[in-house]
Amino acid sequence: MILVTGASGYVGGTVLRRLAESGNAVSAMVRNLGRAARVEDAGAPIRIANYDEPASLVRAFSGVDRLVFVASDGQARAVMRHHANVVDAAATAGVGHVIFTSITDIDASSGFYFTPVYRDAERRLRASGMKWTILRCGLYADLILSHWIRPALASGEMALPVADARVAPIARADVAEAMAAVAAAGGGDGRVHELTGPIAYSFGEIAAAAARAFSRPIRYTPASPADYLTRLWAEMADPWPHAFASLCRSITERRYACVSGDFEALLGRPAAHFEDFLRRTEPTTEPLPAIQTAGRPCASDKTRGSV
Repeated sequence: MILVTGASGYVGGTVLRRLAESGNAVSAMVRNLGRAARVEDAGAPIRIANYDEPASLVRAFSGVDRLVFVASDGQARAVMRHHANVVDAAATAGVGHVIFTSITDIDASSGFYFTPVYRDAERRLRASGMKWTILRCGLYADLILSHWIRPALASGEMALPVADARVAPIARADVAEAMAAVAAAGGGDGRVHELTGPIAYSFGEIAAAAARAFSRPIRYTPASPADYLTRLWAEMADPWPHAFASLCRSITERRYACVSGDFEALLGRPAAHFEDFLRRTEPTTEPLPAIQTAGRPCASDKTRGSV
């Protein structure tokens, strides 16, 4: 049996529906009964568990062969604790194979706010004794739309401290498709897959693509890190100014520039091009709750090893 965590969220919910539609024995894990209502239409059994309650996780993971572990979200210390609890509970419950959504900006030299969180989760998985597959996701196209393009639709300017760096965005829908494919296939051979879009774009090109897709004038303007951080503190609560500022610094350091072929190898097709993603997405998409994914030059590590 396959269990999908975070099933009331976009990625987890999409994975759940894909697996159920293809005839897999799958269950959904949600944090409470209120969230359970969001996944009832998938027709899958629902298990209630809380990332901060290890005993509830062990119960939820009982009898699970494959765990689709969609990463937690929020303040870094809490997310690190949640990830540790899930890995420990999965090992205790005897889960056979864990499929985990990590990030591509995983290098120890990165200053990105969430990098230590995901490095720790990967380390725990490798040391757990369970079989695992890690899907390191690049920068979400949805995040670029929600946090940077959408405000620019009103102002006409996307001002970011990323200089002329490039990114290869991937849509959350494509990440979910990849997770469902890996979960359905089973295995658990200790592989790391880098999931990125098929093209790396400059932010000038991203602004131009958005202008074409939404028929509104948008331009990219390089901003200073100090000015950007000041703006963030006026708009966001802690820790998000630091998270977004460090994300932009990682972009500037070319940690997002990789274009990987791993998605196409898994799905038999390339991930969606960024402008195609924009054209089929409403510009009023609700903001993502937080930053989840970043990127770096493609890792050569495709087998078991230390992070």
